[in-house]
Amino acid sequence: MNETPPSEIIERPEDLDPIKKLRTSKRVSWLLDECIRIPGTEIRFGLDPILGLLPYGGETVATIVGAVILGDAGKKGLPLKTLTKMGGNMLMNAGVGTIPVFGDLFSVWFKSNSRNYRMLNTFIESEEGEEEPGGWGPIILILFVVGFVLILNILSWVFLTAVLVWFYNQFSEGAA
Repeated sequence: MNETPPSEIIERPEDLDPIKKLRTSKRVSWLLDECIRIPGTEIRFGLDPILGLLPYGGETVATIVGAVILGDAGKKGLPLKTLTKMGGNMLMNAGVGTIPVFGDLFSVWFKSNSRNYRMLNTFIESEEGEEEPGGWGPIILILFVVGFVLILNILSWVFLTAVLVWFYNQFSEGAA
């Protein structure tokens, strides 16, 4: 028999509690969605809507950071159906986030990263939390979500630039 004697088994505290293994995802969720509170209210938001204000890629940066939660979910073995819902949350947040000001207010309300962390945490605490990791599916999903958000960002800024150029041309022709 090749059993390891009890004296050689090293149990680390983080191996005993599956929730402690989610520490990084919890921190990312808090940082992107909850780290700032408006004084005198219960309204909290994080860096996600602030990053969304940055032109030419702020939503993409927020999505890349938020993909840490999706990657963690893939490593923990969440089913592809749940990973797809999480990716959908990210796409919804990033898609609406491309609309100036409204998208940032939507991010304050929607909190896609907090939603995704709750989905991950619920799965880990559930009975079926013993599934095997999902292979390449989660990686492909993460790349798809980040790529799609990048394309949305590029298209929104091309559109905005075209509208500004059109307005400039309309007013500069009228002044001449």
